[in-house]
Amino acid sequence: MVQLTPFSSEPRPSALLESSPSQAARAWAAGTATLQELKGYSPEELYLISQQAYTLFLNGKIKDAQVIFEGLLAIDPRNEYYYRALGVIYHRQGDSERAIRQFTHAITVAPRSAAGYVSRAEVCIARREHERALADLLRAIQVGDDRDPVVRKALALRTLLRAYR
Repeated sequence: MVQLTPFSSEPRPSALLESSPSQAARAWAAGTATLQELKGYSPEELYLISQQAYTLFLNGKIKDAQVIFEGLLAIDPRNEYYYRALGVIYHRQGDSERAIRQFTHAITVAPRSAAGYVSRAEVCIARREHERALADLLRAIQVGDDRDPVVRKALALRTLLRAYR
């Protein structure tokens, strides 16, 4: 396990961006490489940054958390967690359209993850779009595992919605 320190004096491995900037720019523009890959950020580094953003969110610093998660998405657009985090932030700010778009992106990136479906369903419930919410909850149940707390949440929400109708 690599131990990371915020201001490590160890040199970062040579990144494509530094060794061949034009080739890196083409790869990034074509969508075949992320900034994470080009700059050589480790998953551990990005995880630590996302933890900080989550802590800011929990402490009510919503805009600061938003800026960090947007930056993380620019670095690694293949990480569904960042889309979900932004979806939660936008929903908290009252922008349900943007929240739904972020959860949809999370589902596109990770279609076998129940979390994106449940999160989008929660926004749909808040918007009183119950049929759409039920469809997302059903999909979360189908792709997930019954032992997963997110799937158990989907089951509970589905039961409540069915009773509500």
